[in-house]
Amino acid sequence: MRNRNTNYISIKESRQILKHNIRQMKYYEALKRRKRNVEDYTTTMRDNNNVVEIDGLKTVFFTDNGTVMSVNGVSFDIPKNKVVGVVGESGCGKSVTSLSIMQLVQAPQGQVVEGQIRFNTDDLGTDEQGRKLAYDIVQMPTSEMYKIRGKDITMIFQEPMTSLNPVFTIGNQMDEVLFVHMPDITAEDAKAHSIEMLEKVGIAMPERVYNSYPHELSGGMRQRVMIAMALSGNPKLIIADEPTTALDVTIQAQILELLKELQKSQGCSIMLITHDLGVIAEMADEVVVMYAGRVIEKGTASDIFHNPLHPYTIGLQKSKPLITSPSDQPLFSIPGQVPNPINLPDCCYFKNRCNRCTEKCNGKYPETVKVSDTHYVACYLYDQEEKHNG
Repeated sequence: MRNRNTNYISIKESRQILKHNIRQMKYYEALKRRKRNVEDYTTTMRDNNNVVEIDGLKTVFFTDNGTVMSVNGVSFDIPKNKVVGVVGESGCGKSVTSLSIMQLVQAPQGQVVEGQIRFNTDDLGTDEQGRKLAYDIVQMPTSEMYKIRGKDITMIFQEPMTSLNPVFTIGNQMDEVLFVHMPDITAEDAKAHSIEMLEKVGIAMPERVYNSYPHELSGGMRQRVMIAMALSGNPKLIIADEPTTALDVTIQAQILELLKELQKSQGCSIMLITHDLGVIAEMADEVVVMYAGRVIEKGTASDIFHNPLHPYTIGLQKSKPLITSPSDQPLFSIPGQVPNPINLPDCCYFKNRCNRCTEKCNGKYPETVKVSDTHYVACYLYDQEEKHNG
């Protein structure tokens, strides 16, 4: 075990890490490739009103310096016909959580090592007790995941230019989605469906865009194409990973409005990942706040914005510039740094940056406390209050 107080490792330690990494990567890659019966990756939903339930998810990256705990025991639900916003600073595990749902974590270094991701599918029906059967995406072989990815669960990526292939036309790329998931569809029907989708996302000349290459479109148009592709298979869940980061403010507002309209008309759920608390306030029904690979607070949008409890959530809200902010004062920022994800402490990860730290914070990582029917927080401040009230 290397010294926690230094970033240097010896050659001997480096070799040990390398051997461990190769062994682990081979093990998890073999698990993905092995043939399995449907029963092996079938489970039951805790609540039929959820489209996805994430329980104790752990996703790691095997690096030359050690194992990075990118997602460390994350649990939250995505209800049907709702927008769930996931917020947190860069590197807190938001995107890796979404990639874990899609089975798109960069392998072989990145692997989901623990937990369940239950996907509420219509393919399996119910068990003897009448509970809804679901796929456990963590246990699902990659070959079976192809049937779900792009059809039932789709993703809108952060940068539309890198997500679209520059050498194929928009029509070619949109039709491919249909050919993969509906092998019997004709080329004419596929084209008609793709043009209909382009119309649905507010593109004025869909036939012209259908025959265009990505470089011929603006950033906003490309993002609309990505949304049209995501909607092609009539998905149950759309994961939007910072869909407006690369766009200017006026286009951002249009794209968000479009997403909200489509979510209501299509009757699907959206997992919206963003840094912008203003976007979350406008769009989300429920909010999940992540820090250093863990969920530290979750609740309805009203809970999180009108009654933020965790010192980190309060800090995030303070650090957003407002029109009423005095111009002569510097912007608020949370002091300190996120702990090293390779050597995470046993105590609360936010302890060294927190201005409300107590003696109890030196103990083990705090349990998640239920504050109300919809509001949960992982902080000793509320654990003490609960005991005092009890």
